[in-house]
Amino acid sequence: MRALELAHNMTAYNDIADVKKELQVLNQSATTNITINLDVCSVPPPKPDVFHGRDDSVKSLVEKVIEHSTQQAAANLGILGNGGLGKTSLAQTVMWERPIVERFGPRRFFLSCEPLVDATGVGAALGKLFDVPASKDILQGIITHLESHSRTLLVLDNLETVWLVPDDRARSQLELLLRRLAAIPTLTLIITSRGIVLPRGIRWANVASATLEPFSAEAALQTFDDIAGSSENDDKTERAAVVELMKDVDYMPLAVTLLAQLAQCGEKPSALLRHWKKSHTAMLKTDPLASGRETNVAASIAVSIKLLTAGSNDKEPLQLLSICAHLPAGLRTSVFGQLEPHFEDLDSARRSLKALSLISVGAQDELRMLSPIRHFVLSAHQMTADHLAAMRRIYFDIAASAPRGPSEEFTTKSTDVAAEYENLNVFLLHLINTEEPSQSLVDAVTAISHYAYWIAPSVTLLVALRNRLDGHALWLAECCQNIGRIYIHLNEYASASDALLQASEIFNRIGDRWWVAYCTLLLGECQRAQGFYEVAVQRYTAARDTFLELQDHLNASLCLMRLGDVAFYQEKYEDAKQYITLGRSAFTGESEHRLYAAHCTLSLGEIYTEEGNFAVAETELQTAQSEYQALGDQFGIGQCMRLLGDLRRRQRDFLSAEELLVSAREQFIRMGRPLDQANGIYYIGLLRRDQGRTQEALEAFRTAAQICERIEASGTLENCRLEIAGLGNVEM
Repeated sequence: MRALELAHNMTAYNDIADVKKELQVLNQSATTNITINLDVCSVPPPKPDVFHGRDDSVKSLVEKVIEHSTQQAAANLGILGNGGLGKTSLAQTVMWERPIVERFGPRRFFLSCEPLVDATGVGAALGKLFDVPASKDILQGIITHLESHSRTLLVLDNLETVWLVPDDRARSQLELLLRRLAAIPTLTLIITSRGIVLPRGIRWANVASATLEPFSAEAALQTFDDIAGSSENDDKTERAAVVELMKDVDYMPLAVTLLAQLAQCGEKPSALLRHWKKSHTAMLKTDPLASGRETNVAASIAVSIKLLTAGSNDKEPLQLLSICAHLPAGLRTSVFGQLEPHFEDLDSARRSLKALSLISVGAQDELRMLSPIRHFVLSAHQMTADHLAAMRRIYFDIAASAPRGPSEEFTTKSTDVAAEYENLNVFLLHLINTEEPSQSLVDAVTAISHYAYWIAPSVTLLVALRNRLDGHALWLAECCQNIGRIYIHLNEYASASDALLQASEIFNRIGDRWWVAYCTLLLGECQRAQGFYEVAVQRYTAARDTFLELQDHLNASLCLMRLGDVAFYQEKYEDAKQYITLGRSAFTGESEHRLYAAHCTLSLGEIYTEEGNFAVAETELQTAQSEYQALGDQFGIGQCMRLLGDLRRRQRDFLSAEELLVSAREQFIRMGRPLDQANGIYYIGLLRRDQGRTQEALEAFRTAAQICERIEASGTLENCRLEIAGLGNVEM
């Protein structure tokens, strides 16, 4: 096998005589039945068949090796980083690069330190590798051997197993051995090791570039495709699963490789993605019976954790690591500072984690972890009670600072919560799943959900909380109401109705009429959006009557505004203007209700557009747009763009219309609002129809209709069907 491998690479050698000599040695070994120890072998391991994303690193290492090997002192180079980043693969690739092969020929040696225990073992293995006769001074024999050759390349792989050890004496002996080797002018030394620290007392030629980063997205996909036999032309759903998987594992090379090997064995990417979401790092292994670091990400990470804790009574590094594991967006400096009183030496703990590459420092000086490491630590190491209490206080305070709705100060007030939004979601979900509900937890989840409503609406936290609130009627009702409100925003009306009916039933049982009325108002929103206008009118009217009885005139005016919206959809424009104008008069001057006033202005602009009063319509729409921009309401801005685009279409200004309508559609896609996305596409269809581009118009109407069918939005669906029928007759 080794003879075939060497023969395959014969063209890379300059000196054919050296190749023949090695082949003769290999043949003699084969005929004498000598067992070959692959860890101590005179032929370098083969170059990896699949190798992407490290071109710059390979080029840099090769250039430094060649540059220094032409001078009196050869290069000493390090390849550093956490386990699973491909340090060994990079070293093996460098050994087979043409300039390296031409420079060193058969004088290229690779030694894995993984099975060794100390400097003595390394010395013995090197003696065997270089065929140095055993003696009392094996090191001197190795030095004499190396000095007798004009040049030698030696790679010491996985050096951490013999260097990063708790025994200070053993570590010093290993560093002394390395210094003796590094002092040999004819020896080019490359080491691979976990962490970011290089052995002391040696001049390293690549200190600034020694540490590897994870793959780029492109390199991760190329690696996955080469191993799994997949491509970007595969089924769209499966391809999307591959892309999401790569992102979820933070493009960690070992994780990418193992996932690809699982896919190669017949696992669909979508199934792998589901498994990852459930089991995370525990599923990143290809051999259930093996625990080796090359086939099991958890085993690889465990090696680094063991190096962190071996021989030390200092528990603070691991405690800091367990905190970082709850923060996928990183531990920011402001939070780090608030944690300092809860540690004896937090900076020392941070340095220990950095030294082993268990954390890295992000662009804003935040402490980050690769996703597979983070999930491993989450499952294996918990925060102390003191640290958990500190984190709870810090993140509850951040949640409480979140603005509840659009305002002119929305962006400035959102600075902390926006930076911590991902961390808040993960940490609060952890608390929901592991602690008994409390008022402070309910308040934090409610606050962050109100904030998210305006930027990235999600019910994940609220649904998880709802499942833990049995026996807490008021909390449960408020939670269901918030879930229903967000589902309306997401155009998921069936789910919204279910949640709101549950909330209304609980509020009614405990005698809270105001909340019953508010749920009724929101149920009217569901009916209106689905085109059930008569039922919507009944809901709005009932809610308004209750609000008036309770002297809540602002919410009664909100019901009037919604009755105006229904009248507009029923083409009762005079009634619509009357309702909406009355509503706007109630909201004007109320700073907390500027958003509702802006909506009234928007609705009036839409009515005037339908009546053909374009000048007044444009004034109203532009006024509404300015107000939404001041408040930072992206949804309102998108609505204004859509209606202004339709106004331009009616004025035959097709170029401006297209720009506005396309921008509006993209806005709604980003916000995850399918009904508004469908409306945007419908209006693009009207534009294409008026331009005489019949096929494109039909395609737009059909796409919008499909979305409406999925979310059961009958109003826009009926409009699409009418347009399709009309254009179908034109086609015929």
